[in-house]
Amino acid sequence: YFAVTQKRPITFVNHSKIKRKQWYQRRVRATLQNLIRRDPKSYKDDFSVQYEYLKSKITLFFVSPSSDLNDEISELIMFVAHCIKCYPSYKEEFPKMLEDLIRKHNAILPSEFRHVICKALIILRNRDVYPPVLLMKLFFELLGCPDKTLRELLKTHIITDIRNINLKHSNNKMNRAIQTFIHTMLFKASPVAAKIALQVMIELYKKRIWNDAKTVNIIADGCLSSNNKVMVTALRFFLSNDPSMGDDEGDTDEEEEKADKARKMGHMMRTAGCTKKARNRMKKIERARLILRKDVKKKRAPEGSFLAIHLLNDPQTFAERLYKQLSRLTDKFDIKLMVIQLIARVVGIHELFLFNFYPYLQKYLNHSQVQCTKILAAAAQSCHQLVPPDVIEPLIKHIANTFISDHQTAEVMAVGLNSVREICARAPLAMDKDLLHDLALYKKHNDKGVSMAARSLISLFRSINRSMLAKVDQGRPGDEEISQELAEYGASKPMEAIPGIEFLNESDSEEEEEDEEEDEDEEVVGRKRRRVSEASDCCSAKRPRRTSETGCCTGKRARTMSESSASSRSKQRMRKISRERTMSETSNTTASSKVRKSAQEWMTEKILTEEDYQRIEEKRLEWLMQSKQQRKGGKRQKSPEREQGGEILNPASIEHIAKHKKQTKEERIETVKEGRSQKKYGFKKAKMSEYASTNNAAKRKNKNFMMVVHKRSVRERGKKSFVEKQRELKKRLVKGNKK
Repeated sequence: YFAVTQKRPITFVNHSKIKRKQWYQRRVRATLQNLIRRDPKSYKDDFSVQYEYLKSKITLFFVSPSSDLNDEISELIMFVAHCIKCYPSYKEEFPKMLEDLIRKHNAILPSEFRHVICKALIILRNRDVYPPVLLMKLFFELLGCPDKTLRELLKTHIITDIRNINLKHSNNKMNRAIQTFIHTMLFKASPVAAKIALQVMIELYKKRIWNDAKTVNIIADGCLSSNNKVMVTALRFFLSNDPSMGDDEGDTDEEEEKADKARKMGHMMRTAGCTKKARNRMKKIERARLILRKDVKKKRAPEGSFLAIHLLNDPQTFAERLYKQLSRLTDKFDIKLMVIQLIARVVGIHELFLFNFYPYLQKYLNHSQVQCTKILAAAAQSCHQLVPPDVIEPLIKHIANTFISDHQTAEVMAVGLNSVREICARAPLAMDKDLLHDLALYKKHNDKGVSMAARSLISLFRSINRSMLAKVDQGRPGDEEISQELAEYGASKPMEAIPGIEFLNESDSEEEEEDEEEDEDEEVVGRKRRRVSEASDCCSAKRPRRTSETGCCTGKRARTMSESSASSRSKQRMRKISRERTMSETSNTTASSKVRKSAQEWMTEKILTEEDYQRIEEKRLEWLMQSKQQRKGGKRQKSPEREQGGEILNPASIEHIAKHKKQTKEERIETVKEGRSQKKYGFKKAKMSEYASTNNAAKRKNKNFMMVVHKRSVRERGKKSFVEKQRELKKRLVKGNKK
C-alpha cells in the first residue's frame, strides 16, 4: 500500500541561484584569463580543467541542446581562444575541434553559437594559431549557410584579411591558392556562396589588391555561369561606368585633384585679362571652370572596369562564348541587353571579328523596341575600322530605313541620325555616297533635333572625307575642320608628332617673338626720328610762296592731288590684302611641316619632363578658354579634345535631342494661361503692414483730374521750359539710382 500510494517528491528550481552561479563562474574566468596572461605556467592545471569542462559540455549539448548550455559553451570557447596562445600543446587540437564542429553540424547549431565559433576562429587567425588559407577555405564553404549576418561577417573578414596580408608586399602563393579555390566555387558551390565569392573578388579588384589578369579572367568566367545571379554580378562589373577604385587611395587622389584644380583656377583668374570688361572676364573664368571639371572627370574615368577588359587573356574566344550563350538565353530582356552590351564593348575595344553579331542586332533595332537607344549604342560600339564595310553597310541601311523616314517622329529620326554618325565615326568606309546625300538633306528639317543631327553627320564627313558629300555641303576649303585623307580598309597611320607638342613650340616662339618685337620697335623709333629731322631741314630750306597769286590754281591741284592719293591708297590696300592672303596660305602649309620638325627634335634630342607636361596642359587650357573668334586665327585649326570614336560610347550621345522641342497648340495655350495667372510686371512698394494706408503722393496719383486741376503744380506744369523739364528728369533719375 505504501509503495503504491507514495508520490514522487516535487523539486523546485531556483533560477536566481543558477544565475548567481553563472555570474560567479564568468567572473572567475575573467580573473583567471588575466592571471594566465601574467603567469601561464602557474595556472596550467586550471586551464586544462576549463578545457576538459568545455569538451564535456559540447558532448552534452549534442545529446540535449538547450539555451543555458549554449551560453556557457560560448563563454568557454571565447575563454580558451584568448588563452590558448600561452599553451602551445593545445594549438592543434582546439582549432580542429571548432572546425569539425561548425563544418559537420552547421545546420543544427543556432545562429549565436555559429557566430561565437567564427569569432573564435578569427581570434586564432589573428594570433597566428590557425593558418589563413585553411580559414579562408572554411569561410568560403560557410558562405552557403542560410544566415545573412554570418555571411556578412565572413565576407568582411575575408576582404580585410587578404588586404592585411598584401599590405606590405603581395603574397603571390597565398593569393593563387585562394583564387583557384574561388574559381572552383563559381561552378560547384551553391548559388549564394558563388555570388558572394565573386563579390569578394570584385571588391578586392576595386581596392587594387587583386588587380591582376587572373582575377579579371575569373570574373569573366562568372559571365558564362549558368546561374543568373552570378552572371549578372559579373556583367555589372564589366559594364559599370565609374566604379570606386580604392577606399584609402581614393581620398588622397581626390585631395590632390582638388588642390591641382584650385591651383589651375587661381592661375586662370590671374591671367584672365583684367583690362577687359567684367562680363567677358567672368565668361572666361566660367569656361575655364567647366573645362577643368571635364578634365577631372576624364582623369577618373579610365581607372574603372574598362581597364579590366584590356586584361582578358583571350578576348576572341570570350566574345564567341558570350555570343553562344546569348543565342541560348531565354531569360528576361534586361539580362540579354547586358550580354549584348558586354559583347559590343569587348569587340570594339579589342577590334575583334564577330560577323554574326551584327545581323543578330538588326532584329532588335526597331523604334518600338524597349531600350532601343542602348542597342543602337551597342551596335555603334561594336564597329571598328577592321570590320569589312560589307558587314556594317546592311546595319546602316537597316537603321536608315527603320528610324530615318518621314513617317516617324522627330525624336526617332534624330536618334537614328545620331547612331549613324557614331557608326561612321568608327567605320567611315561603310557609308554609301547616295545614302549620305539623302541623310544630308535633313539639315533643313523643321525639327531642330533632326537638323542638328544631320549637320553633325555633315561636319563629321567634312573632317573625314569631304569628297563623299555634295558640293553644297562640302563647305569652304579654309574652314576650321580640314579634311584628312581617308585610309583604305586595313591601313593604319602611325603618329607623327607627340600630342600637344605645338604648345611647347609656341611658348618658345613667343619668347623669341617678344625679343624680335622689342628690337623692331627700337628700329622704328629711330627711323621716325630721322624722318622728322630731315623733313624739318627741307621745310626750312624752301621759300614761302604767295597764295594770292596762285589762288585759282591751288584748288585744282589740291583736287587732283587728293584723287591721286586716294587711288594710290586703294592700290596699297589691295596689295596688302593680297600679301596677307598669300602669307596666311603659306603659313598654313608651313605650320604642319614646322610641327613635324619640332616634334622630331623633341623626340630624338630632348626628353619631356613633368614641367613640360604641365606647360602643355596649361597652354591647352588657355587655348580652350579662348573664344571661337580668337581661336580661328590661331595656328591649330582642330581642337585637341575632339576624338573620333572613343573606346566607350555613352547612349546619351545618341539620345542627344534638341532641348527646346516644338510645342503643340494645346501646350502653347497652357503656357499662355499660366502666364496670365501670374502677377503682372512692375514693382510695388512693400507696406509695413497690409492694413496700413498709403501716403499722400500715392493717393494723389489715383485722384480725379478735376480734383487736382486747381493745384499750383498742375497749372505750372505746362509753363515749364525745356531746360527745367530736363533738370527735373535728371533729378528723378539720380534719385531712382540712389534707391
